[in-house]
Amino acid sequence: MSGTTFSPTDLAHAVVSEAPAPFVPRKRTLQIGTAAFTAIWVMYFGGLFGAYVSSRNTWKLEQDGLAAAGERVSSWIPDSAQVELTAPTIMTWTLLMSCITMQWAVYSFKRSDRRHGLLALATQAMFGAAVINQVVFQWKQLGLVIDDTSGSSAATLIYTITASHVAMIIVAMCLLAFAAFRALASSDTKDHVDVVASAATFWYAMVGLYFIIWILIFITK
Repeated sequence: MSGTTFSPTDLAHAVVSEAPAPFVPRKRTLQIGTAAFTAIWVMYFGGLFGAYVSSRNTWKLEQDGLAAAGERVSSWIPDSAQVELTAPTIMTWTLLMSCITMQWAVYSFKRSDRRHGLLALATQAMFGAAVINQVVFQWKQLGLVIDDTSGSSAATLIYTITASHVAMIIVAMCLLAFAAFRALASSDTKDHVDVVASAATFWYAMVGLYFIIWILIFITK
């Protein structure tokens, strides 16, 4: 057998057969789908914001006309409602801080740091739960009545917008749970960076939308 010779073709086939399989990058289907899903939420809130501003401006014009005629006027948000800036401002800062922990999760996943990645996701879920709890407290504090006889649609629109945002937070937390499950089930979190990056995209949009809610409803009233 010592005299056996191999042709260059045989050697080439041997080298190719021993080479490791090429790395196939994951498709961006999840990220593209999440971006489209996020865009739907943004457009939905855009419609709500437009309806709120339009209704508020129409209401103020009507009240200005009544005031000019010497009739009694009422405010857009009933005087009986207790609108304070403390709770919305705390929620705004909480969500802004959550952007840091969200990026921490993405950073940890990219570096195969499962422990810190899961810790970041758990902290993120805590922020989300804290905001939901604060919103429920705020609803009780507001004391807005939807069937108010003043004719203002402020209560309906405010509850619709804030409840929709709570629903968005719940969806975002479900995405965080999915990312945590993939991290626990995988041997390397780097393989699932697209999952946590998709959750981050949705989370950042949710934070941005609440910033608009904070200004539109509670700052400018």
